Amino acid sequence: MSFIRYEFPLVEVLPDMAQTCDYLHLTQDDDDPAFAFVKLRHQSLQQDYRSIGGYSVHKIREVKVAQGEVILEEGVLQCGRQVAAYLKDSDYAALFVCTAGAIFTELTRTHTQNDEQLEAYLTDALGSLAVENAMDRIQALLEEKCQARGWNITNRYSPGYCNWPLVDQRPLFAMIGENPTGVSLNDSCLMSPIKSVSGIIGLGPNSKKRPYGCAICQNKTCIYRRIVHKD
Repeated sequence: MSFIRYEFPLVEVLPDMAQTCDYLHLTQDDDDPAFAFVKLRHQSLQQDYRSIGGYSVHKIREVKVAQGEVILEEGVLQCGRQVAAYLKDSDYAALFVCTAGAIFTELTRTHTQNDEQLEAYLTDALGSLAVENAMDRIQALLEEKCQARGWNITNRYSPGYCNWPLVDQRPLFAMIGENPTGVSLNDSCLMSPIKSVSGIIGLGPNSKKRPYGCAICQNKTCIYRRIVHKD
């Protein structure tokens, strides 16, 4: 399957100060060291860094909700019953991967090595928001294409969230195949660069955007849950 590629200047997908402060529960007060650092970090990222992402589209042969399986022509994703139920009305799947770039890995590593834990945390948060903003744009472009065909899309779902085991990154990446993002997996199925996302979006005439299960989710490190609940 061909990979549909998108590339954005990082400055276009960086969160603005309002989004950043809302996510981090900061007040826009220059006397707050965290806010002052975020402003400086924003300025340091106003260079020619790039965010790259995209997707490939695959035919869904069958969705076995009880078994938590989505069976594609190229293989099986063991995504769990929750995600399988969200995809059961879809005929196709867009398998995606997107990264905010290696700059966040490099900056966070440097801060951690220098025992600058606050700076590492804030930089990591900016990267999380940036890659989600980039993927929001890619998903919106995908939705436009689908609507032109009379199709709908689901929300996007990723290994490690909504009870989808992280180890399923391996078959997911195998089915995506060669792509220009430069994202790879380590032995623990974590992505590099660290500020990257991957997953699945259901496509088809009967696909539906069902609400995320954040109301009952106990994963307080999940970025989606934190945004919804302001945790």
